[in-house]
Amino acid sequence: MLAPGIRRGFSPWRPLAPFILAALGVAAAIAAWAVSSSSPVSTDGVTAPAIPAELIRSVAYLEPDPAARVDRLLVRPAAPGGAPRELAVFPYTFTGLHARAAASPTGDQVAVLWVDGRRGSAASLALVGLDGTVRPVDGNFEYLSPLAWTADGGRLAVLASGEPGVLRVIEVDTATRDVAERASFTAAFQVAPLGYSLDGGRLFVVVIDQSGSNLWAVRGSGLERVAELSPGRTRDWALSPDGSRVAFIDVLSASSRTYVGKTLVIATGAVTALQSGRNQVGATWQPGNPVPVFGGPGGSLRLEDPSPDAAWVVPHAYAPLGDYLVVSTVSAAGGPEARPTATLWIATPDARELLTDVPAASFAGWVREAE
Repeated sequence: MLAPGIRRGFSPWRPLAPFILAALGVAAAIAAWAVSSSSPVSTDGVTAPAIPAELIRSVAYLEPDPAARVDRLLVRPAAPGGAPRELAVFPYTFTGLHARAAASPTGDQVAVLWVDGRRGSAASLALVGLDGTVRPVDGNFEYLSPLAWTADGGRLAVLASGEPGVLRVIEVDTATRDVAERASFTAAFQVAPLGYSLDGGRLFVVVIDQSGSNLWAVRGSGLERVAELSPGRTRDWALSPDGSRVAFIDVLSASSRTYVGKTLVIATGAVTALQSGRNQVGATWQPGNPVPVFGGPGGSLRLEDPSPDAAWVVPHAYAPLGDYLVVSTVSAAGGPEARPTATLWIATPDARELLTDVPAASFAGWVREAE
């Protein structure tokens, strides 16, 4: 259902300010500190993008069709009034287990995880091209696994489903669809492939176990603990575009603020918190900015005209040029634990357009301009 007072199509609104005044006061100081304290800024010295940012101007997203019991992978231009086109459909058997997806940094393919019941609770994985070609990857995968791409789109990290008590990180060669195990973790509550260094030499993985939340790096056949994120649970991790920092939400159960946005500088292991008096949920990075963007009631994104049905914002990802941002609006009744499952918007600093209001729709990433 549409938020009150907003129509389909490109609808001017009171702005979604990318940074509120309270955040701006500390942003410059954090930015200066972050630049000076992490050398090099890129963890592996590679700075060239895999593809010109101006070519990646469309949004990929998944929209459930309950009548057909499928999830439709759609893509549409970010420009006002763009029309979606369908790339592929993925059946689902279990209500609530909808497909999940992540587009490659090169914007030419989308990795999709879905559960259709043929593998029990294990998920299937496929690579979908912008021409609609679906290339299945052999294996059983964890449905809730994050999908982490190399900058050139040549490799993809995902969790495999298998032996109880063991979480295995699998790497897919996206050209051949060959798979290889990169690391395994036992007695971990959660393992999340986060992303790669820009040269693809290191794969960063967040591991949550009895010792807390830690960042690990896989290089070749070696596994190294890089830094501690928190002695407790964390969520909503986002690797910066240059691969030098991790933004995340620290879950502090014994605090008046339960969800606190923080940043780890990988080179030094230093963790800082962006000041806020309220909970923060969701994290992303605006290209060229060393300070992350957090959502939630205390985040650095704001609706100037919040309605009872859309009280705060969770960011998903900026377009590579940094001019568009896909967000979800979240009901105040949902609380910080609520995960945004509907009402996706394409936003700019002074306007927003509804992407979809279908329940359980999800953002899949930015791709090359739809034809």
